[in-house]
Parts: sequence; structure tokens; C-alpha cells
Amino acid sequence: MAEYMGKDGFIWWQGVVEDRHDPLFLGRCKVRILGWHTEDKTDMPTESLPWAYPVQPITSAAQTGVGISPTGPVEGTWVVGFYRDGEQAQEPVFFGTLGGIPQLPAVKNVGFNDPRGDTEEFHPDLREGPYAKRDAQDNPLVFRPDDLGSNIPYPPKNLSLFNKDKKPDFDTSGPNDTSEKNTKRFLTQSSGIPSTASIFSVIEEYGTRSTYPRSDDLGKPTTPQSAIGKSATAADYSQGIVAQKIAQWGVYTGSSGFETALDPDTAPAASSFSWKDPFPQSIYGAKYPYNHVHQSESGHLIEVDDTPGKERLHRYHRTGTFEEIGALGQKIVKVVNENFHIGLNNDYTKIFGNKYESISGKLDIVADTGFEFKSKSGSVGMRGTSFSFEAEDGKRISITEKGIDINAGESGVITLSGKALKKTFTEANDTDTINGAFTQEIGGIYSLRTGSTSFSSRGGTGITSGGALNILTTGNMTETIVNVPPATSARETLAVNGDVNFNAALGSINLDCGRIPVVSPGGTGLLSSIAVTPAGISMSALVALSTLDITASGIELKALGGLASISIGASGIELSYLASSIALGPAGITLKGVLITSEASGINAVKGSLVTLN
Repeated sequence: MAEYMGKDGFIWWQGVVEDRHDPLFLGRCKVRILGWHTEDKTDMPTESLPWAYPVQPITSAAQTGVGISPTGPVEGTWVVGFYRDGEQAQEPVFFGTLGGIPQLPAVKNVGFNDPRGDTEEFHPDLREGPYAKRDAQDNPLVFRPDDLGSNIPYPPKNLSLFNKDKKPDFDTSGPNDTSEKNTKRFLTQSSGIPSTASIFSVIEEYGTRSTYPRSDDLGKPTTPQSAIGKSATAADYSQGIVAQKIAQWGVYTGSSGFETALDPDTAPAASSFSWKDPFPQSIYGAKYPYNHVHQSESGHLIEVDDTPGKERLHRYHRTGTFEEIGALGQKIVKVVNENFHIGLNNDYTKIFGNKYESISGKLDIVADTGFEFKSKSGSVGMRGTSFSFEAEDGKRISITEKGIDINAGESGVITLSGKALKKTFTEANDTDTINGAFTQEIGGIYSLRTGSTSFSSRGGTGITSGGALNILTTGNMTETIVNVPPATSARETLAVNGDVNFNAALGSINLDCGRIPVVSPGGTGLLSSIAVTPAGISMSALVALSTLDITASGIELKALGGLASISIGASGIELSYLASSIALGPAGITLKGVLITSEASGINAVKGSLVTLN
């Protein structure tokens, strides 16, 4: 240790990285150093260059399992360093990179360039294992969709989002096909999303790759474009990540944005039933030199932007998935493929404002031990084509286009409690099926109003009223009793106290025994009948063998089908039997008969002012 770094001063150097595939994984690079190594690679090829060690910052522990990876430079990067072994110049150390504005493409056969060239083979360390070269003629700088791992990292040429009804159709077959179609890939194909996704993500790679400096970057500063930001030319700015976000923003937001669960007809304002994520350029305003950027070879990006008034934090994946925090603290997260959030313990979220979630597919929530939802002051509204709430043992509440199904299972009880119960149905298709007993307890007045009513009981029926029982009908009232033997009494009416009254204000009261036919009006009983009508009272027995008619004009009693009769009226009283009769009238008494006999056990007196015999 007599000779150590810097003891006798430093020997500084600058050079170009030609190999970064360190077999010891220490971040070493082979650097062709100006003034020490020749430009002629036939005299000193890349393989003969010594490995240069990187000097790491104090933020890196530089210990196994701890620290920051010492990777960063790529082939073609200008670096600066010193020899830690002094003038022997066999142990180079580099600690920084030098930027510039490249004007010429790399020439692989000339030193101080990216040695890979456009026809170079894989690095020797990549010829074995999963990245093994399949064919000596394969060009590593050509994009191969069948072997993505062996491709040189490169940012995407384009990212596209498509609505489900506008999904593109292109062929992804052909491992060596570098056509425009074969450089496009669905980002959603690997997990089977295309069958359910509403938005399809497509990434388009460059068909051919270039060495460093890349052909597209000639004449431009080596500083990452994102760090220059809006300070760049309009053409450069239009090709950046912000421009990519702007191009895809309208695809998934739509012209009207994302709807909320609020009803537009009742919402207080148009903004309350739709929302959009912020327009990308509205929170972006990065300008040099305030934007601190880490941009990787394949297109990943990390930004710490200190631009006054536009301060941001931004993490961007090459596929378009990003997380961004704007100057006001607003946060935007967009995931172009599946998104997983897994917590192994409790998860707490508190939002002091409103929360809106718009889901194009299905919302599926599974809770192992319970689900609680509470709204302290506002209402809880749910709208959908159908609803289903299910518990164990078949208990469920189902709402579909066919109706509402509430099932408490074989042992469950449905309880409805409240100040009042109102049911409104547009069709007369209401059916209550109860296998057991049914009891209604009503503390007030029970009022039933229907278009028509039908009661059917397979067993006995009892009606108990603690007060008066009133039945009012605007039509006729029909009562049919089918008395099944051996029962004898078809109907009994018992009034413990008070009268039993039958009143017909404008009609008749009929009592029939043996009505023929059964549905005919009263007063036609085959055996006997009583008819109380506005015209009088009529009684009949045994197919009218005996009748009694009481009217305003008098009373008429007939027996034996009219063979015997008694008639009482304004003209008098008449008793008749066959050819014999007695008539009592104002003018006198008339006796008629085939034979008239007057007999007295005592005196038989005949008196009159005039007595005529024969």
C-alpha cells in the first residue's frame, strides 16, 4: 500500500465506453482512453482494453446487498477518470460522464465509438444461456418479437390506446419479420384481457435499432430530452412523453368524461355527474435546468421537477403506465394493463371530499367476515339492471327485470317495521302464498279498497269484530253455502241482544226453499218462499199449494192450489172453497153454494127488514 491513489498526484484521462458487460457484475466498463489507446482497433481491439472501475457516490454503500447499482454508462458514453496505479496506467477509474452534441454516427471498426455497429454480433457473454444467439447471421440491432430478451433496449416508437369497438387487427407471427405490423404487440394479450377489456393498449417497437449515438439524436444534446422540457424546440417537444400522453388522453376519457352514479336529471350541476383526469399539459411545464431526470435505455422515466410554479414528481413506464404528482399536490395514476393492490394487513382510506369510481366492467367485492356500509347524513342510492343479495341457506333479495324476489329461506323470518306500509302495483297479479297461519294485527281502522275482491278458504273462516261490522257494496251480494253432509245447519244467525233486521231500500227481500233454478231471483222457491217487495209480502209453500199475499189493496190467502182462499180487501172479505163462498161487503153478506145448511141447536133466528125466500 506504499502506492495509493493520489499519493503522487493523479493522472487524469477521458475516453469512450466500448463494453459494459462486466463478468464480475461490478459496474466496470472497458474504456478506450484518449492519448493512451489507439484509434486503430486492429492494433488494440476492445477485448484488450482494461476494465475501468466506477467511483460510486457516498449514497451507495458499495457492499453486497446494500447500495445503488453501479450501472449507467452505455457503449459510446464519454467518461472521465484517473489511473489509480499512476503512470503504469493499468487500473483506470472513472467517476463521471461527459455530455455533448454528437454529429456523426458510430463507426464500429474505429475506436472511440460504440463498437457494436449495425451488423455486430451479440456480446460474447450473451452467447450462452437464455439470450444465446440462434443464428450467426442474426443482427442484434433488429427487433425480434419472438425473443424480446435478446433485443437491445430501446424506447417504444409509439403507444396507442383503442376502444373495444376499434381494436386493431394485425399479424404478430413470423419471428424474423421486421415489417411494421410485426413490431406491434398487444399489451393485454398475455393475461387474457382482450375478452373483457374496454381499452386495448398497443406498443409499437422500432424495427431496427441504432448504436450510440442513435441516428435520431444526431445534432441534439446528450442531456435527456425530458430534462430540457419546454426549453426545447417545438419539434422536439412534440415527440416527447407529454405529447404521447396528450395523444392518448381523449381515447379513454371520451368527450363527456367518466359518469358518476348521480342521476343527470336531478344532479345540481353538470360537473356533478361526470369527471375527467387533468389534461396532461395542464400540470406540465418543465424547463431547463430545473427538471432532474433519470431516463433509461428502454424508455422508463423518473422526474423530479423543480420548475417554479410547475413542480412535479413523475414515474413513467415505457408502456404508458405512470404516476404523477402536480404542483398543487394533485396525483394522477394511470395503469395501461392489470393493476394489483395487495395488503397483508389492515387498509385505511380517509377522503374528506367526494370519491368517484367509474368501472367499465364488473365490480366484484368479496369480504370473508362481513361488509359494512354507512352514510351518516346523505342518502344511499343504487341503480342497475338487476341486484342480488344472498346469504346462507338460500336467503336472498333479488331485483331483476322480472320483479323483486325476497326469500328468507325455510327457517328465516321477514320483518317489515315502520310508520306506515304502502304498496302500489300497476297490474292485478299480486299473489301471497303462505303455507302456515297468517295473522294481521291492526290497531286502527283496517280499510280495503279493490276493483273486485274474492276470498277463498279451504277450511273454516271466522270474523270477529269488537265493534260494528258494516258491509257496503254498490253491486249485488251473493252468498252460496255448500253444506257437506253430515252437517245439518247450513247457516245460523244469533243476536244475543237487539234485533235482526233485513232492509231493502228499493228492492225486495226474498226467502226461498228449493229455488229452481238455483241462480234465479228470489221468491221462486220450489218448496216454499217469502218475498218482501215494495208492492207487498208474498208467501208460498209446497210448489205454491198454499200462498199468502199481503199488498196495499188487501190480503189474499190460498190453499190447495187455490181451491180454498180468503181474500180481505177494500170491497170486503171473501171466503171461498170450490163452488162455495161467503162474501162480506158494504152491501151485505152473500153466501153461495150448491147446498146451504143452517142449523142451530138452539134458536135459529133470521132477521131483516125484508126477508126473501126463493
